[in-house]
Amino acid sequence: MTTAPPTYDLLLTGGTLLDPAQGIHDRKDIAFKAGLVALVADRIDPASAATAIDVSGKLITPGLIDLHGHFYHGGNASGVHPDNICLGSGTTTGVDAGSAGFQNYEAMRDYVFPAHRTRLLAFLHISGVGLVANRLLGGGLHDMRIIDVDQTSDAVKNNPGFCFGVKVRMHFNAVAYWNAPAAMQAARAAVDQSGSRLMVHVSGTPIPLPQVLEYLGPGDICTHAFNGNPESILDGRGKIRPEVRAAADRGVIMDVAHAGVHCDIEVVRAALAQGLLPDTISTDIHMPPPGRTVYRMNDLLSQFHALGLPLKDAVSAATTRPAQVLGLQDSLGSLAQGMAGDAAVFDTLEGHFTWHDMAGHNVRGQMRLDPYLTVREGAVAWREGHLTEMGEC
Repeated sequence: MTTAPPTYDLLLTGGTLLDPAQGIHDRKDIAFKAGLVALVADRIDPASAATAIDVSGKLITPGLIDLHGHFYHGGNASGVHPDNICLGSGTTTGVDAGSAGFQNYEAMRDYVFPAHRTRLLAFLHISGVGLVANRLLGGGLHDMRIIDVDQTSDAVKNNPGFCFGVKVRMHFNAVAYWNAPAAMQAARAAVDQSGSRLMVHVSGTPIPLPQVLEYLGPGDICTHAFNGNPESILDGRGKIRPEVRAAADRGVIMDVAHAGVHCDIEVVRAALAQGLLPDTISTDIHMPPPGRTVYRMNDLLSQFHALGLPLKDAVSAATTRPAQVLGLQDSLGSLAQGMAGDAAVFDTLEGHFTWHDMAGHNVRGQMRLDPYLTVREGAVAWREGHLTEMGEC
C-alpha cells in the first residue's frame, strides 16, 4: 500500500498571526509548500504536513525586512554575517545600504550573498568602492573622482532584483561641506538615470537638512531620520521642521536605521507626539566599535512599541512598508497565500526591559519580542538559538 505524500512541507499551528497587510491579528494555522505560503486557516490538520510545529501562545509575523544593514561579510570592516544576525532576530530579508559601489559589487552579488539563506538585496553607494575605506577615511567622498554616475546607474539598471537604488552618505566624516551638494547631485542623477530609489544618510549632515531633503522625492529614503544631531528633523523649539513635514507629505520614506548612534529616543518621542511616525524600522546593523550597542530587529520593534507605537504599526514598519518601498509587496511583507514562505515566530516576554541610545536616554517597556523560530522559503532556518544550516561565507 502506497502512502500519499503530505500536502504541505511545514505547518505552524496554534499561534497568533499578526499580518498588518491582511488586517489579521488572530489565531491561525499557516501551511507552507514549495517555498511559499500554501494556506492560512483557523485550523489545518497536522497530519497533512511533513513537519508540524505547535507554536501555541506565540506571535507569528511575516518575515521581517531590514531596510538598512551592512551585509558584505568579509568585503569591508562593517559587514556582519547575515544569517547569524538576521535569522536569529526573525529577519528573512536584509537590504545592504551602500557597502559596495559599481567597482566592487559583483563579488557581493556573486559570492557573498548567495552563500547565505537570508534573502539579501542592495543599494549601491554613489562612491565607486562603497564603504571599503569607511573605517579609515570616514566614507570616501572627499575626493569626488571616486564617483561615476553612468557606471553606477548602469550597475543598478543591469541588476534588477538585486540592486534597488543608490545610497549616499551625507555625514561630515564622509563628505566635506563644499563637496556635499555635488555628491547629492551625482546620486540624484544616478537614481534618475536608473529609474530607482535614493537612500540618503542624514545623520550628521555637513549641509542643512532642508537642503538635503530638496533632492528626495516620493519613494526615496531618508535614513537615520530620527537622529539627535544638530541638523535633525526637529527645529530649535523641538518641533518638526516644515521641510520635514513637506518631505513626508510628498512620500519621502522616514527610516529609523538605528545603529546605536543614529536614533535619539527623545527625538522619536517628540516625533511620535507630533504625529510623525517612522515609515520603516531598520537596524543599520554593522560590526560596531567597542562600547556601541546595535540592536537587532526584534529589539527595535519592542523598543518602538515601548515608546508608544502600536505593535501592529511596528510590525508593519518592518514588513508591509519596506516591501512596498522596494516594490516587492506582491511577494514579501505578508503571509497571504502564494507569498514567499518567510515567517517569524516570537515569544512575547513580559517583564521590565530597558533599551538605550548613545546619548544616554533610556526607554523602558514591559514586553519584548524574543525570537523563537524563523521560517525562510517554507523551511525552518533558525530555532531557539540555532541556525539549522550555517551560511558558507
